[in-house]
Amino acid sequence: MAKVTLKNLTKQFDEVTAVDKMNTIIEDREFVVLVGPSGCGKTTTLRMVAGLEEVTGGEIYIGDRIVNDVPPKDRDIAMVFQNYALYPHMNVYDNMAFGLKLRKTPKPEIQQRVEEAARILKIEQLLKRKPKQLSGGQRQRVALGRAIVRDPKVFLMDEPLSNLDAKLRVQMRTEIAKLHQRLNATIIYVTHDQTEAMTMADKIIIMKDGIVQQIGKPQVVYDHPNNMFVAGFIGSPAMNFSDVKITDDLKLYNKNFTLDTSKKIKDIIEKNNLKGKEVVLGIRPEDLEDSEFIPEAKEGNTIKSKVEVTEPMGAEIYVYIDIDGVLTTARVSPRSKVKDGGMIDLFVNLDQLHLFDKKTEKAYI
Repeated sequence: MAKVTLKNLTKQFDEVTAVDKMNTIIEDREFVVLVGPSGCGKTTTLRMVAGLEEVTGGEIYIGDRIVNDVPPKDRDIAMVFQNYALYPHMNVYDNMAFGLKLRKTPKPEIQQRVEEAARILKIEQLLKRKPKQLSGGQRQRVALGRAIVRDPKVFLMDEPLSNLDAKLRVQMRTEIAKLHQRLNATIIYVTHDQTEAMTMADKIIIMKDGIVQQIGKPQVVYDHPNNMFVAGFIGSPAMNFSDVKITDDLKLYNKNFTLDTSKKIKDIIEKNNLKGKEVVLGIRPEDLEDSEFIPEAKEGNTIKSKVEVTEPMGAEIYVYIDIDGVLTTARVSPRSKVKDGGMIDLFVNLDQLHLFDKKTEKAYI
């Protein structure tokens, strides 16, 4: 396998900059997920690595070789597409073998590779079927198998699970993660689904408007987002934001609530000279709980509000309250007796608060 290095990688379409001076190293055998909303540049980045899109500026290295002008077939990569891209007139075996036949690989080796890939993906019984006879999940396995048989240095996957139903997507996430462990492969995976990014990746790259916002291990990015975009994009339901003023006695004041500050937040306030200033407070839904279940709940660590609506989810209840005209989400215990239109006292985990600059939206650390 091989590492992939992107140096100042840029792609422009006329006046639009789709990818802007991207710099990152994807280590050998690493599973890296490019994540972001539609139009952020993640698929364009993948297509440049594959050689399917011409580079406007910068350099792409696969291993120690610069591949900007190397044709896709000579980059030793395999790509798995969102729409599977199977040949409808060929059976599964021939679809998986096609790339090897083009390379004039000996027939016995082709058979051995196809059968091994089919075993790994548990599709041995499908080898004689045509794509139209397969379910979406089976077609996706065939597309993965076609990539596996080539034994490439790098696997590129462009939203491979987006056409599957929710249950199958969860199952295939697990399958691809297991596949990565088994193949010890370098994988670059594109998705707009932050749950896929969090559950599958060794490292995630969050993009917005062609610009990399943050790179890091999923849990680190979740716990320490660089800015409000990352904080709001990673995590489901999304982080809540409210404008607050930091009082002289280091409390967080909003006309709807006043919160005490933990030592961590006090240190951030002192370090950044925020006393008396207005900032944006970020609170994740899981850091808001019905105070009925929290013995240490008291004035200073609670927010009292009218409940707009509730969503029972089985293992938890999503509670929506109105703060400054914005719906704020809490994830509370399923034992809560909260009701639509009623009042709730929400305990706030003061150790897990985030502060952001109102103008730059960058996190204070």
